[in-house]
Amino acid sequence: MKPYVIKQGDYLSKLAHLLGFDAQTVWNDPKNAELKEQRSDPAMLQAGDILFVPDEPKKRLPLKHEEENSYVATVPRISVSVVVADDDEPVADQPYVVEGLGDDEERMTDKDGTVSFEAPVHVREVTVRFKERELAFRIGVGELDPIDTDAGVRMRLTQLGFYGATLAGEDAYVERDDAQLAAAIAAFQTAQGLPTTGELDDATRKALLDVHGS
Repeated sequence: MKPYVIKQGDYLSKLAHLLGFDAQTVWNDPKNAELKEQRSDPAMLQAGDILFVPDEPKKRLPLKHEEENSYVATVPRISVSVVVADDDEPVADQPYVVEGLGDDEERMTDKDGTVSFEAPVHVREVTVRFKERELAFRIGVGELDPIDTDAGVRMRLTQLGFYGATLAGEDAYVERDDAQLAAAIAAFQTAQGLPTTGELDDATRKALLDVHGS
């Protein structure tokens, strides 16, 4: 086994496909016990994490010289789910399409405004477009950091509209500012009826995960 440094956008099933190993075998290998204990979900790894992968080249496909060769590729897919709100109201029971998947399938959000789809592991970004509203946004597939990291908390608060220029104002917004993060956490706590402390406790983290949807 050799160490692989996780990059932004990496997750286990994607790496298994690209590097040619069995995802569960690698994830359950004793060499990855420390990472497995730290990251409960292998679909959400953080840039800088160390994953041990097989130290052997990817298996090559057989090739017949001067003959026709046929191959069938099966690309794994990952489930993506995110809750969408507009002016603090869930975008419920609305038709939408996901651009970037190679199809025009029309989907519907549920009563909570949840957008759900499956994407091939090689897709890095899609655009979700609501057909009956002037509303569209991009989703980075595999870009979300774990909920137990500061980056993961900031990402979710930003996507829910509690952190960033929306809260602080474009002139006052400073990325990764501790005071603005505390203000965003406090605003989220108030919205969820939690004690407004501006500190990220277990109850706030769980609520953030539930409201965000992932």
